[in-house]
Amino acid sequence: MFEHAGQGYAAHGTLCGALGVSSYLINMVVYDEKHSYSALIDRLFWWYAQMEFPTERFDDISACPKQVKAQAMTPLCHTSVSKWTLAAGTEVTSKEKYERCAKVAGEVTYTVVHALNEYFEGKWKPAIWTPSKETTHCIECHGPESYGRYADGMNQQQGHMECLLCHDDHMKDE
Repeated sequence: MFEHAGQGYAAHGTLCGALGVSSYLINMVVYDEKHSYSALIDRLFWWYAQMEFPTERFDDISACPKQVKAQAMTPLCHTSVSKWTLAAGTEVTSKEKYERCAKVAGEVTYTVVHALNEYFEGKWKPAIWTPSKETTHCIECHGPESYGRYADGMNQQQGHMECLLCHDDHMKDE
């Protein structure tokens, strides 16, 4: 049913398919007036970007246990998988990569179920995103209006990804 989400949605390498499907399900079961679904999804993406994948949680059922780990840095499939294949010294079409992605999908599912259980038990508290130390100065000028200070006409950034993953730090040379 969600096969279209594979390989970053029809092989475009955009959002990790496990995150997209999980977001859809979270939105369906946590649709409330407080927009809690949005906070749950935000926290899921933030968690994913900080994780080193694959974890060892599913190694006992994997054909490729004890794989090399690499931090995703972003919810984008292209970047997460590319960082991992480079670290693992393998190719994107390898059996190891498909095992890695299967483990990531399992880890995402495990994390979503845990968060939903906490939510429905009334124990879940939304985390407040703060930029990393390396990108705080980026967000001060380019971040959304709701975050701290920003220069007029410069609030062009809306996401919670690490800026320096895709952009050069133009302030570093100054």
